[in-house]
Amino acid sequence: MSMARVADLTRPLEPGMPHARTIPAAEFTQVRTWPEHHMRAMRLDMPTHIGTHLDAPSHFVEDGATIDQVPPSALIGRAYCVQALREGPDPVSAADLRSTLDKSGVVLRDGDALLIRTGWDERYYEPDYVDRHAYLTPDAADWAAQTGLRLVGVDTITPEYPMGMRPPDYTHEVHGRLLRAGTLIVENLVLHEIPDRWVTLFLGALRVLGGDGAPARALALFD
Repeated sequence: MSMARVADLTRPLEPGMPHARTIPAAEFTQVRTWPEHHMRAMRLDMPTHIGTHLDAPSHFVEDGATIDQVPPSALIGRAYCVQALREGPDPVSAADLRSTLDKSGVVLRDGDALLIRTGWDERYYEPDYVDRHAYLTPDAADWAAQTGLRLVGVDTITPEYPMGMRPPDYTHEVHGRLLRAGTLIVENLVLHEIPDRWVTLFLGALRVLGGDGAPARALALFD
């Protein structure tokens, strides 16, 4: 009997991890140590939107569902990882996604998840990861919502236009269009092990009461 493989798609929580300038960095404090207490315990102070995490609709929708209201059925199920490699701060449009999926013969069904690998998971520790990454266009968000996807995951810090290039009046159209449709968003994924393949995605998002998002352990099961 062959054993299924499991790929961990999750960024480790660690000091110095990349974060948007609009939120604070994570802080790690050792509050119990082995030499002094004969036990170990760490205090972790972090925003809900750092590292690999799930965005709840309430993140950008005034009356949207909070993370504890996200149904468990949204956190597990079929997912396809499409490869749309981008060298610079380049867009991934609806036409790009449709064309790539059509060439691969992939048909997404209502309730599937789509993981989009741009290749920026290989550049996580570069300064450009925050300010000049690949991004989704608003029409890509509309297409995902109209397709009935339960979730869109990206290997970038955000699916939005890069923070270092935004005008002062920038609005978060990609988040808004996806979350208003009930399509969840996962950011900061590591997708280099699963390009162009179907997986079963398990998303262990923390159940934060009233939360607008939560850190998540993302695992992909495949043959």
